[in-house]
Amino acid sequence: MNLGNSARKSAIAVAKQQNERRIFELLVPLAELILTPNSIQQKNPPAPDIECQVQNTGPLAVELVALDAENTRKRLNNMHSTGDSWESALQAWSTAEQETLRATCKNVHLNISGLSNTAGKRDRTQIMRLIQERLLAQPTGFTGDLYSQRELYDFRAPLHHCRAVTVIRGDDILNGPRINAPSGGSWQMPQILKIEEKLTVKTYDTPAPLELWAYSEHDEVDAHVDSLTMIDKCVTTHLGKSQFQRVLVFDLWFNGLKRIYTR
Repeated sequence: MNLGNSARKSAIAVAKQQNERRIFELLVPLAELILTPNSIQQKNPPAPDIECQVQNTGPLAVELVALDAENTRKRLNNMHSTGDSWESALQAWSTAEQETLRATCKNVHLNISGLSNTAGKRDRTQIMRLIQERLLAQPTGFTGDLYSQRELYDFRAPLHHCRAVTVIRGDDILNGPRINAPSGGSWQMPQILKIEEKLTVKTYDTPAPLELWAYSEHDEVDAHVDSLTMIDKCVTTHLGKSQFQRVLVFDLWFNGLKRIYTR
């Protein structure tokens, strides 16, 4: 067995469980439930994502399903990887150059505008390498645009997508660089087929009453006039033949419980 692949798979599995627990704990108060302390369990499939004890009710099993569109999640994951990309690029420099960058950037706010939503961590690491190279060439205390518009236009992908790379310094910044690389996108329809798959294809092994908790973190589930209507139709069509006792639909963007369906 490739130990590197095994460790990577294990890390992915741990991260998945940590995220599932984070989401579940955000949703519990929206569902107006009070859990018995230390009762949450996370077992491997075919067990559902969460098994727990609810005060005054008893055991409960919950399968989670994210409704945010794949494009939305990929876009935001890319955006959130920007800080890690700075650190990854930093490791490629000599020890002396790393120390220089850390010292000269400790009060820096770095604003990167126009960075492509599709630029993943590898592309962002390349961008950070170029930015760090330019920073090392600047005089101490440099502020302003690191590149001219012409330079950015002439760069190969991915840096040529950027409209500006600007260095700002502030006395209130002590652990810089603080990096702002905003991402924007249009609303996407919830992944209703994910609900249908959970109701009709997947099977779960649990002795507890089973519920499906569908949630969005970013794409509002009712931002379009038809989106909740389509969810209604999906759940009412398939819930009765599924393992689930209830389906709950949450919108974490507005901290709301949008729907409860019961068999």
